[in-house]
Amino acid sequence: MAVDVVSYIVSGLIIGSVYAALALGFNIVYRVSKSINFAHPALVLLAAVVAYLAVSSGAGLAAGVAAAVAVGAAASVAVERLIARPLQGRPPVSLIAATLGAYYVLKGVSMWLGGGSIPQGSLYASGWTLRLGPVVLGATDLLAASLALGTVAAVAALHRFTSIGVAMRAVAEDAYGAAAYGLPVRRLTALSWALAGVAGGLAAVAIAVKANLSPILEAYVIKALAASLLAGLDTVAGIVVGGLVLGVIEQLVMYVAPMVKIGPLDFAGFHEAAAYLVMLLVLLFKPYGLFGTERVERV
Repeated sequence: MAVDVVSYIVSGLIIGSVYAALALGFNIVYRVSKSINFAHPALVLLAAVVAYLAVSSGAGLAAGVAAAVAVGAAASVAVERLIARPLQGRPPVSLIAATLGAYYVLKGVSMWLGGGSIPQGSLYASGWTLRLGPVVLGATDLLAASLALGTVAAVAALHRFTSIGVAMRAVAEDAYGAAAYGLPVRRLTALSWALAGVAGGLAAVAIAVKANLSPILEAYVIKALAASLLAGLDTVAGIVVGGLVLGVIEQLVMYVAPMVKIGPLDFAGFHEAAAYLVMLLVLLFKPYGLFGTERVERV
């Protein structure tokens, strides 16, 4: 039994790292636009479809990754230029509603590319495994975790150690102050959205490698939003913790739930709701998330 629990925890850490990478797109856009981009799940789905089509055409996984990154960045910049920028200064709910409309447009494009429906299949297949004591890791596990953690690390390093990353952070913290110092706010805002799209494209490949491409792929992105809200939408380090915690909880519930029965009630499959239940419980007591910064507005 202890061996099984360890295996589930490791699986939770792997899927949790993917949740963290998927959550980056929400995090970056929220910091610069103070609103949630509800088009992000469809953007990730579109990037995964493009990557799948590239791989299935024989171009190879590297070409699929490049295509996913390019499409993710282009789609994100298009949403910023056509929707977010015209709505600048409006209430956040306006951008939320508009990006929800963009979600359906991007999902429609994904279906069109798939010939009327979302393609289903494996993005990467390998029989290679790595045994670490009682834990057996497949090539897809290692590739997905590497892509996910590499994406998070690259974005964190960009924001912390490069001048353009520091400028992007300055715009996210105080756009008016950044403009007073001569920073090109609009260009840096568009660049932040593009970065969110790049992260979304890389995360799309990671989740498609781990879980395969299917119409329900976007459900993983919704869980990533739960990880963002759990940690706090304005912290990159927090979403890593939030993603890992959510992934482990989900896997442990998957392990325990089939053993629990109350009368005729069977809790098998309850793990699908566990992420959202944890998020709701946290937000009841900490509305800005575990690591989020509470905003105080003077009126």
